[in-house]
Amino acid sequence: MLLSYHPMKIADAEKIVTWKYENEYTMYSFSESNEDIQELMNGEYFSVLNELERVVGFICCGQSARVPGGTSIGLYQEEGYLDIGLGLDPDLTGQKKGSVFLKQSLVFLQNQFNSSHFRLVVATFNERAIKVYERTGFKRDKEFYSKVNGEDMLFISMKMEMPCYSFEEISEQNLTEVREIYNYYVSNTTISFHTEELTLEEIKASVMNRNPRFKSFVIKEEKEIQGYVLITQYKSKQAYDFSGEVTIYLKPDIVGKGIGGTALRFIEDVAREQGFYTLIATVCMENTRSKTLFEKHGYEQCAMFKGVGYKFDRRLDIGSFQKVL
Repeated sequence: MLLSYHPMKIADAEKIVTWKYENEYTMYSFSESNEDIQELMNGEYFSVLNELERVVGFICCGQSARVPGGTSIGLYQEEGYLDIGLGLDPDLTGQKKGSVFLKQSLVFLQNQFNSSHFRLVVATFNERAIKVYERTGFKRDKEFYSKVNGEDMLFISMKMEMPCYSFEEISEQNLTEVREIYNYYVSNTTISFHTEELTLEEIKASVMNRNPRFKSFVIKEEKEIQGYVLITQYKSKQAYDFSGEVTIYLKPDIVGKGIGGTALRFIEDVAREQGFYTLIATVCMENTRSKTLFEKHGYEQCAMFKGVGYKFDRRLDIGSFQKVL
């Protein structure tokens, strides 16, 4: 489920207020009143659309995400956190889509507000949501009561600090670390089709293109390099000038932590700025993690080449995955 985020529109608000949650979750339902629509249109809400541009959820931030009882105990006096709230279409709840919804929402909020510290509040009976939050990295904080329909209800605040990643163009000072990352995949995996480790000069030629349109970046968490991402030439003939090949390599111990998606979104923005029409990723079909990453972000498999690689005593297939920007 690939999601996109947009400032709330009146048509989306009118749809959201018709959602009805059942059983103990009825407190999350709107009343379909003009007041509820105006709340959704106050500038702090974003509608969330799926690949078919159907509204599947919403997120809010700031004052709209705060609970009165939290104000009473001084919860919001602790600065440095972006207060957030989320709502998923009730037709999609209980289908294990909450985790994907939450993770993509956090990446959007991180980019939108340049914040990596998040706080939310949830009713303690909603263990289903709490489990999703905890699996994503939120930690339980303070419990407090707040009025809901005239009755006291117990809530808990939860906080999360996301790693903050930055991107810097690859320089000669980065080459040793970049080489170490790449050569791990050469020696231990079929992700790279090199069979012998690259020298510094070879890695320099690979990642530092003289053509300024083909950009390469190290991915940093704080000051530590965690990987690199680049756009290279897809083919040399001039008619291919608006097509690029995208490549991402991460340190093996941080794979699966969401950095790949962040890097991919970043390099796609760079590609658009450089005038590229489409990006293509070449993936060894044994590498299911990369295949899933690209498909999750809108890349479609456009080609399959059987047995074109040979490494570790076996034939290897590669697939091409394309996204029109």
